[in-house]
Amino acid sequence: MIKLKKANPEDLEKEWLFVREMPEDENGLTNSWSGVSREDFESKALPAMLKYAAGEDLPEGYVPETFFFLWKDDTIIGQFRIRHYLCESLRTGAGHIGYFIAKPFRGQGFGTEGLRLTLEEAHRIVPEEEIYLRVNLDNPASLHVMLKNGGRVAGRDEGHYFVRIPNPGKGRYPSASEARRILAEAEPCNPGPWGNHSRTAAHCAEKIAARAGLCPEKAYVLGLLHDIGRKFGKRHLGHVSDGYTYMMKLGYPDAARICLTHSFNDMRIETYVGNFDTTEEETALIRTKLGETVPDDYDRLIQLCDSISGAEGVMDMIERMSDVKRRYGNYDPGKWDRNLELRAYFENRMHMDLYEAVEKDTFRP
Repeated sequence: MIKLKKANPEDLEKEWLFVREMPEDENGLTNSWSGVSREDFESKALPAMLKYAAGEDLPEGYVPETFFFLWKDDTIIGQFRIRHYLCESLRTGAGHIGYFIAKPFRGQGFGTEGLRLTLEEAHRIVPEEEIYLRVNLDNPASLHVMLKNGGRVAGRDEGHYFVRIPNPGKGRYPSASEARRILAEAEPCNPGPWGNHSRTAAHCAEKIAARAGLCPEKAYVLGLLHDIGRKFGKRHLGHVSDGYTYMMKLGYPDAARICLTHSFNDMRIETYVGNFDTTEEETALIRTKLGETVPDDYDRLIQLCDSISGAEGVMDMIERMSDVKRRYGNYDPGKWDRNLELRAYFENRMHMDLYEAVEKDTFRP
């Protein structure tokens, strides 16, 4: 049986023997207690591990760090560490997680399983939208472990790959698979082109996020669910309040926020394009929440993607806005200009053309 356990006094003997045999530095994971005596492990090393996890007596520049041991039945076979949040040196360096598997147990899948178990713990600890990891260029086995656990290579330097693994917002938005399930269940309630429009928006958001320094999975999920209020019928402004209320009921406030903000690139209800078919209470909800919200890059991203996403694929922004203007008789000039500004903003972030980034000529939902 494979299990992950925090460092603890009850397992002191086996923990000491394992830590003593770990090298001082292997593939970037340092161990200042290599060769430690049993006495020093009990009096210094283990107490330091427990204090670091609690954020106590940290060396200058360190963040809290929890030490875990990976067990196979009654034998310790690895050590995994979670740094609770990023400081600047971790953001540009080692990241949240470091790990070591003892040589006799390598190449047998224990690193992959150990990292999977560690990520489950990290989801409860780490506040950032992605889990940061670093791996040496000459360590393809460890890179493979990270990629098998959902990682993507976000960059590299002369000696390392920098890997990122989605961290689904501590419950603030669903996983990609859960978001796909929510959309699939919603579509039969109100059949129409909005489902594939949402899939196109999700595709665009994911592609732009990957090039603009945002979390691709979060962007994908928010794009997929931005119109989920349409589950509840053929409404105009009403789909905004329906989506917000539904996502809040499911416990996903980040997704609820996007249901609210995606229709208002200027954050003003007055410029909504469509019928005002909301009750007084629904209108007041939208107006109040918009007034409380300071837009961030995810709000801006889904607003942009909404403006170029059709049911058949990616559309030219000007053509889509012109189509909306034809159907509804108007399109606020400020809202029009704001979409063009959003395009320029993200093209600058990506250093490439918007339509090239979202695969306009080839993507079909």
